[in-house]
Amino acid sequence: MAQQRKWSVFVAIVAVFSALCAAITAIVSVPSPTGYTHIGDTVIYLAALLFGSQVGAAVGLIGPVIADIIVGYPRWYVTLVAHGLQGYIAGFAKGKSFRTKVMLMITAGLVMSFTYFVVNVYVKGLIPALTSLIRDILGQTLVSVLLSALLVRPLENNSVIRKVSQMI
Repeated sequence: MAQQRKWSVFVAIVAVFSALCAAITAIVSVPSPTGYTHIGDTVIYLAALLFGSQVGAAVGLIGPVIADIIVGYPRWYVTLVAHGLQGYIAGFAKGKSFRTKVMLMITAGLVMSFTYFVVNVYVKGLIPALTSLIRDILGQTLVSVLLSALLVRPLENNSVIRKVSQMI
């Protein structure tokens, strides 16, 4: 029974954060030479930091892919790898110091950015891929890390978030 409750809470949290990620990614986005820039990574980071690597990876796998389908981005399969890894890596910072959280978010963002870069070199060429890499690092990753850094402490202190985190 306890395992079933744990699974139900996991599914509910992943569903809510994935929906939020998809909505923010699709709505708050800016076109770029190889795709689009967004702040949906903030939701991936927050899910990972609050609930750990499994939730972070699941949200990274589901939310951005749904957004890609909504906006018509054709390389959703790259999104699976890039954002799944991003959420998984960032999740290792759950319960760690603020500095560790920031460092792991940056690392996760760089992994995401370079995953797209490698594919974009083959799909669009070096110059558009470099342009998107810079945009991914300075725009998407940096902005999402800053937003997540501002939001994570108040959310960690929320009694509902703490209780749900203990249930997963």
